[in-house]
Amino acid sequence: MLVTGLMLSQVAWAASPNLCQGVSTDLNDHPMPLNPRPQKGQPFQDPRFHTRVVRITDVQMETGKTGVRKPMYPTVAAWNADESLMILYQTAGLSGSGLPSQHLLYDGKTYRFRQVLEISPSDLEHIYWDAKDPDVLYYPSIAHVGGQAASQLIRYTVSTGIKEVLADFPECAREGKLGFGHPKYMAWNGTALGLRCTLGGDRGARTTWFNLTTRKAGDWVEDRNGGGLQVAPSGKLAVRGSDIIDLTRGMAPVRRMKGKWDEHATLAPLANGNDAQVSSQFDVKPFGNIVVENLNTGEVKVVIGPDKGHGYPRTGSHVSTVAWRAPGWVAVSMVGKLQGEKLFDQEIALANIDTGVVCRVAHHHSSGRAGPQKYWAEPQVVISPSGDRMLFSSDWHGSPNVDTYVIELPSRQKDR
Repeated sequence: MLVTGLMLSQVAWAASPNLCQGVSTDLNDHPMPLNPRPQKGQPFQDPRFHTRVVRITDVQMETGKTGVRKPMYPTVAAWNADESLMILYQTAGLSGSGLPSQHLLYDGKTYRFRQVLEISPSDLEHIYWDAKDPDVLYYPSIAHVGGQAASQLIRYTVSTGIKEVLADFPECAREGKLGFGHPKYMAWNGTALGLRCTLGGDRGARTTWFNLTTRKAGDWVEDRNGGGLQVAPSGKLAVRGSDIIDLTRGMAPVRRMKGKWDEHATLAPLANGNDAQVSSQFDVKPFGNIVVENLNTGEVKVVIGPDKGHGYPRTGSHVSTVAWRAPGWVAVSMVGKLQGEKLFDQEIALANIDTGVVCRVAHHHSSGRAGPQKYWAEPQVVISPSGDRMLFSSDWHGSPNVDTYVIELPSRQKDR
């Protein structure tokens, strides 16, 4: 049965400013210099791309332990709606140092640490800032109520610490875990998000979407692929694996995507109001570090890839699309060859998926999975809501500590 009450609309987004103005758009090789690791809080100019970069954490100095302080994931916003606050994740990673795993709240403009967030999401990545209300975030919680396990969807008000239970899913608590699946964020109008419930034993998992307006869930369906249902920015469409679903018509697929959904893919709006999957594609043509597939029409285009003269896609690629106030702009981090001598190796780039403009903004200096922290050292860029800042994590050429850095574009620096 279809849940009603969700205001679904496809809106043509207002034109965004050219964030690549004043930034390198050439395709020349710009070898990465082997600079020493910068000090926390000391801005420096990227010597090849001339953007402003600031190291904003020093986990070793701040905790006395080896570990990681980094953004949660590229598909999950680090900043809140007005960029006044920012969340980073702390973990010991693979160091065995005993550093506690916590979500940390920072000032989104000065980058000063504010507090440890007293929240218990079911997965470190499963936290969604509301795209409109800067004081609100959502997460699926693993909690205990009256001595019993409870799987709940929580609306958390940061300023007060109040946790409001939007819905309780007791079957998930008894037999498995409630989560967001492979998180690709939620409807940008704040009306809907996807949920996934793992079941016990060999029973697999189920998935649905949750209407934040009516506070009701849709019909649960089997989830065979592990990604869960992910609501697109318009709030009208969703994806479940390669299946595209029109939520106004129920949970049955209306078509299938051409590209792979699990190649570090996420979702974004297009200028005409359609929804798109934005991903890195290595196994399905067309290849690329940024490949855009229109979910409404099936049209596929390459923004960064061989079809644009960029060569085969670089490994260790992650795309971030959560620039809510600058729709169309996305960031991508690429590891590639660790020497960083060739185009896009060890680089972070910015692109507009509507116009095709691409610019290169910084070297990230991280070893990724080749370093001692492996997964935790992947740069995993996260774009800001305004699009003029990007966070990335780096072990800075193989350190056991992974810290967070912010890139500030020239358009941001003019406003300082």
